[in-house]
Amino acid sequence: MSSQEQTPKQRIDMAHGFMKSVIRNQIDRDKYDKEVKAAQQMKGHIKVNKTRTKKPELQTYVPPQRSKKDSHLFVLQYEHKNGAVYTVNVSREDKAEDVAKCIGDKYDLTDAFIDALTLQIEGEILKRVI
Repeated sequence: MSSQEQTPKQRIDMAHGFMKSVIRNQIDRDKYDKEVKAAQQMKGHIKVNKTRTKKPELQTYVPPQRSKKDSHLFVLQYEHKNGAVYTVNVSREDKAEDVAKCIGDKYDLTDAFIDALTLQIEGEILKRVI
């Protein structure tokens, strides 16, 4: 007979203080888990559908490329006496009078034509802004 067969196998001593604290912790954790599950089930029955957003609305960064696309209201095309067609981008910030004067100065237009162009541009801006 060998020496291994004669000695009994060593087992964990369940009466040791450390093992008692491990067992106590397991029991406490089990009780806590049961309480949490019961509380969740109670909330589940009373659950109200909330429409509130989780995060408050924050101002977000808008890259310049995107903001430029939104600033143009329309493209104004002008046909000159010689038959050439010129285009001018009109944005939200532009004033109709300034755009008309710029076109008038550039293409030698009369004051009456500049005034008529101003009224036309104002009308187009109002259509698109409102």
